Amino acid sequence: MLITLTPESKRSIEKATGLSYAQITSMEIEDIDRVIEKKIGKKLQFSNKEDIRLPKRGSVYLAFNRFFDFNHKKMNKFIDSLSI
Repeated sequence: MLITLTPESKRSIEKATGLSYAQITSMEIEDIDRVIEKKIGKKLQFSNKEDIRLPKRGSVYLAFNRFFDFNHKKMNKFIDSLSI
């Protein structure tokens, strides 16, 4: 499933961050943080406080059944094939 943003959402992101959507998608997260910190004039701080508006969903991988077990012999053979 392809998820896209509306032009209005892209403009909103650009206004809030000072970066275009294209710039954000091509930049490393540390660089994005640096640009935003420069724009707001202070260091970003992420709160450890629990937000009751965000439901706890646990592990995304568990919820979507994306765990897989390794076939160790096959994995070891693959890793050995990568070695020089």
